[in-house]
Amino acid sequence: MAFGCAALAACTSLVPGYADPALENLFNAERGFARDAYLHGIRASFLRHFASDAIVFQPGPVAYAEFVRSHPAPADPLATLLEWGPQAGAVARSGDLGFTTGPTRISARADPAKALGYGYYFSVWSRASGEWKVIVDAGISQASPPPQEGAPNMRVPIFPKAEAPLTDAQRVVERERLLALERMPRAVGDVPAGALAYCDLIMPSTRFLRKDQPALVGKALAASIAAEPAGHVEWTPVDGVIAASNDLAYTYGTSRHSISATAPVDGYYVHVWQRNLEGAWKLVADVSLPAG
Repeated sequence: MAFGCAALAACTSLVPGYADPALENLFNAERGFARDAYLHGIRASFLRHFASDAIVFQPGPVAYAEFVRSHPAPADPLATLLEWGPQAGAVARSGDLGFTTGPTRISARADPAKALGYGYYFSVWSRASGEWKVIVDAGISQASPPPQEGAPNMRVPIFPKAEAPLTDAQRVVERERLLALERMPRAVGDVPAGALAYCDLIMPSTRFLRKDQPALVGKALAASIAAEPAGHVEWTPVDGVIAASNDLAYTYGTSRHSISATAPVDGYYVHVWQRNLEGAWKLVADVSLPAG
C-alpha cells in the first residue's frame, strides 16, 4: 500500500473539534428541515428546503423538480415518518456553500417504534438565494442502525491564503482546474510506483459513505483502502461549484471502480472538496452511490 495511507492510518481519526457559529447556523437549517418533515410531511418539506435547481440521485442525478412532477403526491403526506439530524459538516469561509451529513431512520407514523429502514443522508447546501437551500441530496441505505458518533465534528475549512472573493470568471477557471484533478484515475490497494493514489486525496477528517457500510472516517477509511484488492477508481464529473472563498467545493458525476481480473463496477458519486493548509484540494467527503 502507498505510504500515504499508512501514514494517515497512524494519525488520529479526527482533528480536534471547535464550536463555529456558521456551521451551527447550517445545522439549525438542517434541523428546521427535519422538523418541517415531521410537521408537514416529507414532500412538502423537501419542496420548501430544496433549491429550485436541486439535484437528487434516483439512482443517477436528476432535477428534483422533474422528479416531483413525475411522482404523484401520496394520499396521506404524513403516513411516513423520516427522521434525521446532522452529525458532521463544514461551511465555506464565504458562507455561500456547505454540507451536512448524519444518520436517518424511516418508519410508519402509525407505528414509529418499528423502523422500516436506516441510512445516512448527505446534503450540499447553497446560500446563493440568501437563505440555506439544499442543492445536492444523496443518501445511502443501511441494513441496521448507524452507530452513534457522539458530538458533531465542528470543523470548518481552513485555508490560510485568504484573498478577496473570486470573480465569476475566476470561479470558472478554478472549477475547471478542480474537475481536471478529479478526472485523474486513482489507484487503491497496492499502488504501483508512480501511480496517483486515492489516499493522496484524503485527510484525517475525510468521511466516506457507501451503501450498507458504516461511515468511514480517518484511520478506519485509510485501513479500508489499504485492505482493498489492487485496482483504481475513475471519476467523470457532471457538474460542480466552488465557493466564492475558494476553500470548499462540491462535484458529482459517474464513477468506475476497476479491480484486477474482475468486471468494473459503475456507479455515481458526490464529492466535497476542501483546501488543506498548503492550499491543495483534498476530499472532505466522498459519497459512493450504486448504479441501480
